[in-house]
Amino acid sequence: MEFGANVSDDRVQTYIDGFDSKIGGGIKKGHVVLLAGTPGTMKSSIAVNLLYSNVRKKGVNVLYISIEESKESLLSAMEMLGLGTVDENKFFIVDIGKLRLEHTDADVGRDWFKILKEYLKKKVENEGVEIVVIDSLTAIYSLAAIPNPRQELFHFFGFLKRLGVTTILISETQQNGLSFGPYNEDFLADGAFLLKFVDVGETDVQLRMRAVKLRHSKIHHGYLTLLYKDGRFSATPPISE
Repeated sequence: MEFGANVSDDRVQTYIDGFDSKIGGGIKKGHVVLLAGTPGTMKSSIAVNLLYSNVRKKGVNVLYISIEESKESLLSAMEMLGLGTVDENKFFIVDIGKLRLEHTDADVGRDWFKILKEYLKKKVENEGVEIVVIDSLTAIYSLAAIPNPRQELFHFFGFLKRLGVTTILISETQQNGLSFGPYNEDFLADGAFLLKFVDVGETDVQLRMRAVKLRHSKIHHGYLTLLYKDGRFSATPPISE
């Protein structure tokens, strides 16, 4: 079993059995990683499981920022995954409704990247948050017109790296899964994981995942079949029909 075995202290595990060993033991702490895929590829579930497992096994403080889904909906999804009770003193969840309440001018054109920066800085300083998930970049783009999106993203990614937290940015893939986003986000990120459905034979569809890149890590670039059973994610060599 690979969980917790010979993992360097400078790595954040994904807690996908069979995947961490393919990416050098996990994500290097402080890095910004894209988790991208087409709709329905369990991106949010993978991210939630990563946070939950790091709280339970490592005792770190984590933050999930949901731009589209409510906190209640997210907690319900976690229950369906079979995860246990969330320790709300260590696992912080904030949704778009709460952010809007705290920033009353958000809906009249305020810079959402600025709002996120302010909130993240506060959580890191006051709560000692070490791992952050933002779900999703695609939703942020839809909130308001961004005059210079590439420039905004460059500064936002730089802010995240200076903040020192490990960040997972969820994104919908573009062009039938061939591009990570509309603004070449993968070039700014330290790493990128890609999820997609693959037809196997005439009747079967499998969910597959690959590490496209991960700085400071020796990685396996090929696709792995992603499975979820009995409350655990696992990645295996592709299963043929």
